[in-house]
Amino acid sequence: MTKDYKLVVIGAGPGGYVAAIRAAQLGIKTAIVEKEYIGGVCLNWGCIPSKALLYATELKRTITGAKRIGLTAENVSIDLDRLRKHKNDTIKRLTGGVKLLLEKAGVKIINGAASFVSGDEIEISDGDTKTKMEAEHFIIATGASPMQLPMLKEDGRIIIGAREAIDIKSIPERMLVVGAGPIGVEMATVYNTLGSKVLIVELLDVVLPMLDADISAASAKALKKQGIEILLSAKVVSSRIASDEVSVTIETSQGTEEMVFDTVLVAAGMRPNTKNLNLGKAKVKLDDRGFIPVNHEMRTNVSNIYAIGDVAGGILLAHKASHEGIAAVEAIAGATATADWKAVPYAVFTDPEIAGIGLTEKEAAVSGQKIKIGKFPYRAVGKAVATLASEGFAKVIADAETDRILGIHLFGPHSGDIIQVGTTLLEMNATAADLGHIMAVHPTLSEALMEAGLNVNGRAIHIIN
Repeated sequence: MTKDYKLVVIGAGPGGYVAAIRAAQLGIKTAIVEKEYIGGVCLNWGCIPSKALLYATELKRTITGAKRIGLTAENVSIDLDRLRKHKNDTIKRLTGGVKLLLEKAGVKIINGAASFVSGDEIEISDGDTKTKMEAEHFIIATGASPMQLPMLKEDGRIIIGAREAIDIKSIPERMLVVGAGPIGVEMATVYNTLGSKVLIVELLDVVLPMLDADISAASAKALKKQGIEILLSAKVVSSRIASDEVSVTIETSQGTEEMVFDTVLVAAGMRPNTKNLNLGKAKVKLDDRGFIPVNHEMRTNVSNIYAIGDVAGGILLAHKASHEGIAAVEAIAGATATADWKAVPYAVFTDPEIAGIGLTEKEAAVSGQKIKIGKFPYRAVGKAVATLASEGFAKVIADAETDRILGIHLFGPHSGDIIQVGTTLLEMNATAADLGHIMAVHPTLSEALMEAGLNVNGRAIHIIN
């Protein structure tokens, strides 16, 4: 029987739409099914709109703090309506651009929620309309959603998730953020700058627990300096909404305390969107957390079904999803490319910005590798001193015997841009000495990374080694 398409991609986020476009480039007849909005969480409620808000609030902090260099501005404020319009215009422009790219590539865009009927057939539901479609291959790119906590039942008004937080309908006087991961600290930064008194509660004993310990400690210090309160090794045990506020009981090592907030943002992790896919009909296996296990080609246990991005687990990052989509499509086309990523960079857009790649110092120690470390403070970088960015630093972790770079971690403005160098270095199995030999433009913040590479072997110029 002739199939409707050679490939159907389920989900039009940064993994799915990139996969569909690449498939069309390779001459594969492709359709993409999306139940909500083109661009997925990333373009509509996550990566992009949050950066629009973070940019605005960073500008406010920068202008307010510029008094020390002679730049004064009175009553710096943010017009929420205009900020919201900028955020929405940004979303509209980018999602519209993705839709146009899909159409120009020849990808058929289908609105609706897909679920499997068998290993080679899905049913698409759009309101009361149900349509069945067959394909030779499927790529599942349905992403992940914020975890729900039973003691904090979201009502979308007082107890909210990231999607509602992005809308900034109003600025609460008192705000609780549950979870000190990237979403939690980024939104805490936004609302604190907009005028909320923010408390972050984190179950573990560090802020941003997945990052290098030096980065986590520096981030906690910076957040506190901005006026954000942080409770570590703490958890919410109950909550009660009354009128326009919520009473929350928080447990710490010192006991329990009841506190009242106007808004609670739940940012306590993500869960894969597999529940409504009817994967059992296709015989696709899940792991014990609900993610879809895949091999190096992003292929599931069913040979013609692939999974990419957040739904496949691992590091939940948009750019990783995009690269996995390309790897899956090229595997379908018969190429030998694989998704064995040894260099996946990350960034957290707090103030200062954070970025990194590779092993943390703790991960290197756990793996048993003997390491050497180079660090370089931004206060020794001319550009950083001139631009009030002297709190940052660069850290390089290298193998003690081979000098091969194992990890790079940055804390300071534009870290997300600078880390591209680190991605290249790890992909090419470069050494700390190689990094030290790579010229950085003077004066730029990237000089700190070059000098950190030199410092690994005691050769930094602008600090005492």
